[in-house]
Amino acid sequence: MQRLVDAFRARMNDNVAASAARIRAAKLPFYEGLTDAQLSATLARAFEAAALDVARGEPHALLQRMREIGIVRSQIGVAVMDVVTGLNLGFQAVSDDFAAIYPDDLELRLGWEQARAKIAYAGAAMLADTYLEAREAVVRAQSEALVRLSLRVLPLYPGVVVLPLLGELGAERAQQITEALLAAVAHHSASYALIDLSGVPSLDTDDAVQLLARATQAIELLGATPILVGIQPAVAQSMSARAVSVRAPTLADLASGLRHALRGLGVELKQTR
Repeated sequence: MQRLVDAFRARMNDNVAASAARIRAAKLPFYEGLTDAQLSATLARAFEAAALDVARGEPHALLQRMREIGIVRSQIGVAVMDVVTGLNLGFQAVSDDFAAIYPDDLELRLGWEQARAKIAYAGAAMLADTYLEAREAVVRAQSEALVRLSLRVLPLYPGVVVLPLLGELGAERAQQITEALLAAVAHHSASYALIDLSGVPSLDTDDAVQLLARATQAIELLGATPILVGIQPAVAQSMSARAVSVRAPTLADLASGLRHALRGLGVELKQTR
């Protein structure tokens, strides 16, 4: 979406500055050793790579950037979580900025969150792979934390939260999803919880399928409505083959799920140009 690319670039300098301030406030050990100019330059390169990937529609430039960073940082003993947390703080600055600058442009904000989930997950995975090559024993212990960072439940609209999922969904990760969703539904007093499965190619185990079904049931017990969106054919086949009954509404994509939730809240989603 060209509007998203234009908005991202228009706000890039401000968001680089905001990201630098957040990283300074977080007092991450590695970044503490950088001058303000070095930190800004590092963030600017990452944001430029992210802008290219938003325009491209898939991760590429940021992957290369994360690989370069991973090779250098691992050699000097930088904790992988310092780098991932810095990336997450930067992308969160963009989310917050878009929420403030474009509060009524849900299409633009939704487009960013979808792009963010895709490139952030891929970037973190590339960083982890690079660290594994250079420092396999250390990174293996940190990989669980990287997975947890990918389980971000986003408050998309008052009363609506969304969890974009990417990658394989094993039993352990399915359990983490349930915990993250329930906590977010309670914290945000959500009426609708969207689970975006468009980035999940398959469900490999009976446990993963059953846990997903139980997650939707647990959301209902909290008084919210779960909505499954973007289910891939292989996932649908896995659920059907295992005779799992999911009572949650299923819709084709995240935009359809959002419209369904907004209608349930009595909000009419207007198209913007």
